[in-house]
Amino acid sequence: MADTPAAENSTARQGLWYLFVGGSSALLELAIFQGLYSLAGLAVAPANIVAVVIATVYNFLMNRSVTFRSTSNPLRSLVLYLLLFAANLALSTWAIGAMIALGIPSTIAKLVTQVAIATWNFFIYKAVVFR
Repeated sequence: MADTPAAENSTARQGLWYLFVGGSSALLELAIFQGLYSLAGLAVAPANIVAVVIATVYNFLMNRSVTFRSTSNPLRSLVLYLLLFAANLALSTWAIGAMIALGIPSTIAKLVTQVAIATWNFFIYKAVVFR
């Protein structure tokens, strides 16, 4: 059964790859940022922008090709991915601010939004972005 197309595209397999890609994206972003900022002496803003862009490209390509094995139009997927990224950024910024205003510690507020975004992104990627 492991060799059937259904098994290859199972939600469990995709979920494991999604976690791996997300974790490796985060580590890649951190490593690039630290290398550019701490080792190369680049200012915070450009170091962060370069790190985020590279990690985002890696995340998109890995989720498209490995996690969801998408054969859909790559430009369509990229546009949807970037729209979701922008919506997540706006929503998470608002949600973190709202939770902090309610007295929730900032670390907890950030973690709650990260978990929520990671969860719904998996299903949106699977059903819409990389279908």
